[in-house]
Amino acid sequence: MFFSRQPKPPASKLIQLHEYLDLLQEGTEDHAAGDAIKRGAVALAQSLREPLRLKDWAAPEPARVFARRAKAHDALLVHVPLDIRDCFFIAIFRNGASTAGEHLLFDIGAEYQTPMLDCPDFGVAEAANEANIRHWVPLLKDDASAFAVIELRGGTYMQVYADAKGFHLEHQLVTTGAHYHSAEPLSADAAIDTLVSYACGKYEWAYKRWEWLAL
Repeated sequence: MFFSRQPKPPASKLIQLHEYLDLLQEGTEDHAAGDAIKRGAVALAQSLREPLRLKDWAAPEPARVFARRAKAHDALLVHVPLDIRDCFFIAIFRNGASTAGEHLLFDIGAEYQTPMLDCPDFGVAEAANEANIRHWVPLLKDDASAFAVIELRGGTYMQVYADAKGFHLEHQLVTTGAHYHSAEPLSADAAIDTLVSYACGKYEWAYKRWEWLAL
């Protein structure tokens, strides 16, 4: 007797922030997702704990998981709370699918923090405003070992350093499992504009060319 194997659901893809922002362009609305969808999102988060560098945490009950539906897309955004305050694993279910095809980590709490600019080699620890960024970042080109970090909160930050090829940017969402670097070296002006965008919460930075970086 022959038995046919059920095809495995496609692996969920870690998406970049700009892809998530595109889903939000027309806004979202509350959606009363069923427990099956919620449990599926929790199970996915737990299955990806190692690649996303998430600490082991107690699986939240369905009542703590909430969903939003993207108005302009047939996409359900299911938010699974992590053990990091105000941070979520977001599973994305498209076109009525019973399994999520995409996911990302998102630090909602970072959206409400005052960003700080740190540059240890220069003894700098001050507010990450445009004036401070434009003053300190160009000086990195004169010190190959120096770097600057704009920290929003915990593991969510952007950093920059410079070498003979130009300025190099990296950013991270929540953990080292969602760490990205600029696809190519940037000029000082381009790097500064990206950092200012990040510090000011303007999100132009998210649409630059980023590549996932294994750490």
